Amino acid sequence: MPDLLLLLLLLLPLIPLVAVVLHASPIKATLGSVKSVLASVLSAVWKPQPAIILVTDLATAHRLLVRGASASSGSGSFSNLPPSISPSAILSRRRHQNITSAPYGHYWRAMRHNLTSGILHPARLHRYAAARRRAVRGLVYDLAEQRRMSGAVQAGKSIHYAMFSLVASMCFGDGLDGGRVRAMADEQRDLVKSLDAALVFADAKFLAVTRLIYRKQWKKLAAVRQKQEETFLPLIDSRRGRGQSSEPPAYVDTLIDLEVPDDGGPALASNARRRRRLSDGELVGMCSEFLGAGTETTASALQWTMANLVKRPHLQEAVRREIDAAVAADAEEVGEDALGKLEYLNAVIMEALRLHPPTSWVFRQVMEEDHVVHNGQRVPAGTKVFFQLGALARDSAAWDDPDEFKPERFLACNKGEELVLAAAGGGDIKMMPFGGGRRMCPARDIAMLHIRYFAANLVREFHWREAEGDLAVDLQPQLIFSVMKRPLRAHLDL
Repeated sequence: MPDLLLLLLLLLPLIPLVAVVLHASPIKATLGSVKSVLASVLSAVWKPQPAIILVTDLATAHRLLVRGASASSGSGSFSNLPPSISPSAILSRRRHQNITSAPYGHYWRAMRHNLTSGILHPARLHRYAAARRRAVRGLVYDLAEQRRMSGAVQAGKSIHYAMFSLVASMCFGDGLDGGRVRAMADEQRDLVKSLDAALVFADAKFLAVTRLIYRKQWKKLAAVRQKQEETFLPLIDSRRGRGQSSEPPAYVDTLIDLEVPDDGGPALASNARRRRRLSDGELVGMCSEFLGAGTETTASALQWTMANLVKRPHLQEAVRREIDAAVAADAEEVGEDALGKLEYLNAVIMEALRLHPPTSWVFRQVMEEDHVVHNGQRVPAGTKVFFQLGALARDSAAWDDPDEFKPERFLACNKGEELVLAAAGGGDIKMMPFGGGRRMCPARDIAMLHIRYFAANLVREFHWREAEGDLAVDLQPQLIFSVMKRPLRAHLDL
């Protein structure tokens, strides 16, 4: 399986070329276009492709991501990603970036600082407690209705929508009606589905060619983006000039008046740069990124956690006993103040994150200013480094019985494995569910809060039993993305 994955990774840069070869015919293009296409193909074929390094052991990951290149030279950051396939970046020809796709630099730091200080700072997470309660109550109600009407409930689908509705409230504020949230969720789903098609447009050098060949895919990608703009821009405009409000600030509120460094303009002084407001296109891209990143990975992690509890009833009962001991029987919910007492639930979640990280890969691309050393040699600029998170989390050098689901390894009372989530400085890496280094996921704390809060209340409200046949839990992930092959279905008992 690792050999197959490596082959796929090696072929990714050639996708646009394969598309050209397969589709360049006199029927599909004029003779002049074919000549241009062939010239591009030949030029690319004879030009050496950037190398790819696949990292599957924790020691190498730690050396590259945490210690980093700057430890030896004091220059570079090893913090750039390969070109993004986000529709916002592709359709705008890299003019509209989001935090994920932006190059490491002034603009990226400004946008990330705005997100972490304005929304994700631990001191601000309490602002969205009411939205979390609404999302959990809505999820419990939905699951109870499904249980009443039929057999196995579509838990995966319901979990995903509940998480999306919560993140949408954080992004655009309270008061969104259910119909609009459903429409946004459908649009975001269409956007995620379009990412596969967007692969052929990833290489800017071939954009003119691939647009010609994949006209239908380009139009479809543009249509998805256009629909998003039509939905998001009225919501963004409704937040302009709101002034003081008792409502918690939404993410879009922090973006509207934000001034960011204009990396395309000249520096005014040694430490000064031109600044500007975000364009409408950038605002839409930032909101789309917030919705997607805040929903997809957290919903996936929660679904994996519940799936493992469904497969292991004795662990589910241990979690339920812990909850019953920490929460009064007449309490309406497992409140956020009780989550710190649920050590075994936390251990279950951490083990689920270890075996099923929310994303399968972390990517980096070596830049000219980087000084990245691998196997004793400096890695040339342009090299793409792929960190396989699933393999890193099962490194036998760091974990006993790495393929076994053993929450006890995270219990402090048993002196289990010490967990160090990858950070920008210091500490050994033992797992990387949220990435690592300077570009690790800034939403780690809020993601953990959401997973714990939702999981605790779902276990308290229902006894989860595995469905039969084709609806049984399948703990195998998809090949590329760390999501369940079959969305979770289960029987629920009160």
